[in-house]
Amino acid sequence: MKFLHVADLHLDSPLRTQAARDSAMVVSLRAASRQVLARLVDAALAEDVDAVLFAGDTFDNGVADVASRAALATELSRLARARIPAVLIQGNHDALLDLDRYGPVSHALTVLTPDAPTCRVGEASVHGMGFTAAHVTESLLPRYPRPEPGRWNIGLMHTSLDGAPGHDPYAPCALADLVGHGFEYWALGHIHKRAVYESEGTLVVMPGIPQGRSIRETEGGSTTLVEIDLAGVRAREVPLELLRFARVPVDFAGVADQAGRDARLRAELEALAEGDVMIAARLEAAGSPAEMGDPRMLEAQAREAAEALAGVFVDRVRLRPVGRAPDAEAAEDISSLMRADAATLGFRDEVQAQMAELRAALPPEIRDVLDDDRLDELIEVGVETMALRLGTGRAEQ
Repeated sequence: MKFLHVADLHLDSPLRTQAARDSAMVVSLRAASRQVLARLVDAALAEDVDAVLFAGDTFDNGVADVASRAALATELSRLARARIPAVLIQGNHDALLDLDRYGPVSHALTVLTPDAPTCRVGEASVHGMGFTAAHVTESLLPRYPRPEPGRWNIGLMHTSLDGAPGHDPYAPCALADLVGHGFEYWALGHIHKRAVYESEGTLVVMPGIPQGRSIRETEGGSTTLVEIDLAGVRAREVPLELLRFARVPVDFAGVADQAGRDARLRAELEALAEGDVMIAARLEAAGSPAEMGDPRMLEAQAREAAEALAGVFVDRVRLRPVGRAPDAEAAEDISSLMRADAATLGFRDEVQAQMAELRAALPPEIRDVLDDDRLDELIEVGVETMALRLGTGRAEQ
């Protein structure tokens, strides 16, 4: 049997990158998450899978708009015509979403819940349960059914596992406990970085986010094709992403003029212009202030170099002055602590409340600069600005 396993589609979640100011990128990536969903279904049809498994956070929040709902219904109808069922659990982002608000989504879709945690697909039994609250602090594993004898057993779960940097402990669960439960395959979701674990005949996969949304999400970009037979269970990645975020170091050591900087920039950017995936590059420039030159000119040169390359865009240029290693290391430590603090629910709630107050004081035509959808982007810019100030020893910039 064959399955496609995907998680964390976050339908209609915006891409948070300064590169999106480029008109060509905006056109190419309009509704990127919906395009990735269509690619997922293309892959399901091409591989002739037995089912598609959605491991939570299919939607970005509990108030999904009509367009994203329509996109899911359209793609599920394509699966239905091919007689490929879909099995879905809800994650922390879409825990409170009423999927049937506008009527049943599709007869091809089965939503697993604590009251109905199992469905059968051919010779396989798929077990799972979605979130019923936005934050589940206890493990859900004790509530999962035991394996059904004589069948392939697949577990569908949205979980932070034993914990991961930048993630609150959502439905935490020890990897050893998953392996010991007796299922052949665990289709996980929640962590946006791909990870594969294999032990005692059980394969556990966290597929990662299929389309990264900012420079913080540089891994993933795929769905997972799962094959189960008498020889065991196997999994491989199937690419889906339209845009990949990349951190690109650029060393300006020994550069004396703008022509030299241009050559270094073009060499690094040209190395990215391979394949059919667009790239949003965060350039991390290293060198002395004299070697890197004026920061505004350096960023202008970088964007000019990218314009000559199809599918390569500059997210931003980050300066890493050399010669201050102790300060730079301290700045990185502090920025890591700031990011960890910024990922907590309390911090985000407080910042959103302050943003709401500031929006109310702004003229209507510019209020969108403090839109809640830009929260992660604003936090990232703030952290990096402070890290740069600390690393260069400058109190102001």
